[in-house]
Amino acid sequence: MLQTLRIKNFALLQDEVIEFGNGFNVLVGETGSGKSLIIDALSFVLGDKSNKLNIRSGENKCVVQAVFTDIGDVATNLLSEYDVDFDGDIIITRSLSVDGKSDCRVNGTIVPVNFLKQLSELIVDTYAQNENVELLRVKNHITILDSYMADESFDYKNKIEDLLCQLRDINEKMSKLGGNNENREREMELLEYQIKDIENINPFVGEDDELKQKIDKLSHFERIFENINLALGSLSSVYDRLSESEHNIMNASKYDESLNEIADRIKSAKIELGDIVDTLSSYNEDGYDQNELDRLNKRYDDIKMLMKKYGSSINDVLAYLNKIKQDYDNILFGEERLAELNKQKNTIIKELYNQCVGLSNYRRKVAKVIEQDVDKELKLLGFKNAVFAVSFGELPSVDEATFTKQGLDNVEFLLSANTGESLKSLSKTISGGEMSRFMLALKNVFAKCFNTSTLVFDEVDTGISGEIGQRVAERLALLSTNYQLICITHLCQVTAMADRYIHVYKTVEGGKTYTHVKYLDDDEVIKYISVVSGAQPTAVAISFARELKDKAEQYKTEIKR
Repeated sequence: MLQTLRIKNFALLQDEVIEFGNGFNVLVGETGSGKSLIIDALSFVLGDKSNKLNIRSGENKCVVQAVFTDIGDVATNLLSEYDVDFDGDIIITRSLSVDGKSDCRVNGTIVPVNFLKQLSELIVDTYAQNENVELLRVKNHITILDSYMADESFDYKNKIEDLLCQLRDINEKMSKLGGNNENREREMELLEYQIKDIENINPFVGEDDELKQKIDKLSHFERIFENINLALGSLSSVYDRLSESEHNIMNASKYDESLNEIADRIKSAKIELGDIVDTLSSYNEDGYDQNELDRLNKRYDDIKMLMKKYGSSINDVLAYLNKIKQDYDNILFGEERLAELNKQKNTIIKELYNQCVGLSNYRRKVAKVIEQDVDKELKLLGFKNAVFAVSFGELPSVDEATFTKQGLDNVEFLLSANTGESLKSLSKTISGGEMSRFMLALKNVFAKCFNTSTLVFDEVDTGISGEIGQRVAERLALLSTNYQLICITHLCQVTAMADRYIHVYKTVEGGKTYTHVKYLDDDEVIKYISVVSGAQPTAVAISFARELKDKAEQYKTEIKR
């Protein structure tokens, strides 16, 4: 239940604290006073889209805080999943600054906006004009129908979802084995081609680097040959000078034996230098071979093509080769396994179809109850000859079925609003005012399915008056016996039926417009009802308003017995 709503700098609301009570709360006031702004602020704090235009002119940010009590077990479990502290009440705070930054907190814990949306669905159910659009969309009708159904439908849905998981798993396994015979042959041909493509080249790890080095060598052989010859010429001259130096040091060592070590080192240098000359000479002997260069280039291109097709490196290509060999063997020798999987698949499909049929039969049984209950509600709301029906499409055969977690049903709500009219889609048969009453009828029928304790109605009485207005007021009062209602209304019958009155009004102060709220006492309520009824607050009008209020209180007493 919504206990308190504090709104700061939200549109025309500078700083207002609104306290709501149990039962039937109404927001009353002149058109344009800001009643819908309060609902907008509530939607904002519960995760609705933010809009910087909602920030009061001249302010840096807006802040809305909502305090809820008795939120229920499902919402409590959600708070626990997000590690949000909870001691019986929850305080939701959301702010939006002019730079677009938004801050969302639940009991002081920062949470994402999506969490607020999840939480709001569990604590507040809002009816506004845009909900009419959702109801007109046929794709939503099966979800609305299923919300009415009991635990038995959940059993069907859980089994269907589990079977769908099993079916996906079987299909993946069959796919790895090549699927049906035609697919298997096609897959084997592809794998066989790829295996031969790689094995014909038969690269080894590091071969691409080795080939690149050889290609670089042959491609620049002339420059290499020229530089080696220059080096050999220089080295020969050095060798001759080393020989001469060795001879001179040997002569000198006759008179100083310590020079023998130097002579030995020069001799070692001569040997090393001679080895270098021999190596470079033999290098030149290999010569240049254009055919070898062409062969190496082709080999290198073949390996690059493999890496382009099967992996970014030779390692990847060889790993892919091992994989497709295994896949090939699995397909080649997997006929027995495939037959086994196919048998399992057929069993799953049969069971899945049976569960979908079972769910459909259960839906059809529940739909009959809903049709009767909605028809009763519609008659109470002035649709004297209306007929409501839940239409089901014909179920496909097991071979033609396309399974989803919703089963196989195509569901649509149909309505005949007047005698002699055939059942038609809601979008083709219902007006705006009728849609408001139709939605209220659904709310009353589906009330037992609500997880929430607070229902918000934004001008549900649009387009109605007189006796129908009284019926709407009575159905709202009936809902308020089990739920907290927050309702914007301009209808005197609905106003009279309320338990708590929140008057919304505008003032102009210092050249600025402000929206304020106050709570009406008993005398102010009677006066307001007389004004809403369209009369001046004369003695006669006040008497009428008091009588209307007394009848409303009597009705509420009767339905609470």
